[in-house]
Amino acid sequence: MSIEGMCAHGIVTADRSRTLQECAMLMGQNHVGLLLVTEEAPGGPEAVGVVTDRDFVVEALARGMPAGETAIGEIAVKRLLTVQSDASIEDAIQVMKKEGVRRLLVAAGDGHLVGVVSMDDLIDALAGEVLGIVQAIRGGITREAAAIRTSCVLCGERSVRMPKL
Repeated sequence: MSIEGMCAHGIVTADRSRTLQECAMLMGQNHVGLLLVTEEAPGGPEAVGVVTDRDFVVEALARGMPAGETAIGEIAVKRLLTVQSDASIEDAIQVMKKEGVRRLLVAAGDGHLVGVVSMDDLIDALAGEVLGIVQAIRGGITREAAAIRTSCVLCGERSVRMPKL
């Protein structure tokens, strides 16, 4: 599965001038933990940073910023961390570990942003892969057990119990 296919949510954007309160409501309504902060540019909105739910707690609440008056642009992290849409799960996890983040923007080959992938998305994908492996092993064991029940290679007896030697 591609990283792009794991993106549970699309990108939700907010202009840098919107208040913390407006943005918190926007995140809640869209069930997302990351906002892409934008500003108007001649060619349309341009990404200028990101804000996560953690940023609200650490940057805004802990510093006592007034939610109804503070612009989201004041706490936005300017560095946009991305992973390519065709990257492996392992690559995305490595970037998250190195940068100390739980979410990454996902960029297509041409550079445009196509989604957000979270550590939870990656864990869900890995859990699905592990489950698939377990089911394959279980199926193999079941087939082997059925073959043993069908006929014993030593005596040809069709039984579950092993013959006495």
